[in-house]
Amino acid sequence: MPGFAHLHTVSGFSLRYGASHPERLAERAAERGMDALALTDRDTLAGAVRFAKACAGAGIRPLFGVDLAVAPREPVRRDKRRSPVRGGA
Repeated sequence: MPGFAHLHTVSGFSLRYGASHPERLAERAAERGMDALALTDRDTLAGAVRFAKACAGAGIRPLFGVDLAVAPREPVRRDKRRSPVRGGA
C-alpha cells in the first residue's frame, strides 16, 4: 500500500491501549508494503527509540506522535473570598 500510512498506531508502551511490540508493528507494515507508519502511544514516547530502530531495519519511514490525555480546566470562581495568610489580618 504505497502512499498509505496509519497515523494512530499504539504499542505495548500505551498501558491499557496497545499490546504489540514496536518491532512487530514495523514488521507487519513492511509485510503489507507500507512506506511509513506512525507510532502515537498514549501519554508517552517511551517506545520511540525501539520503533525508530525497527522501522530502519524494515525500510519503513517512522512517524512520531503522542496521544495526550488532558483534563478540562476548572472554571475560575470570582465570588469566593480568599482567606488571609496565617498571622495576617
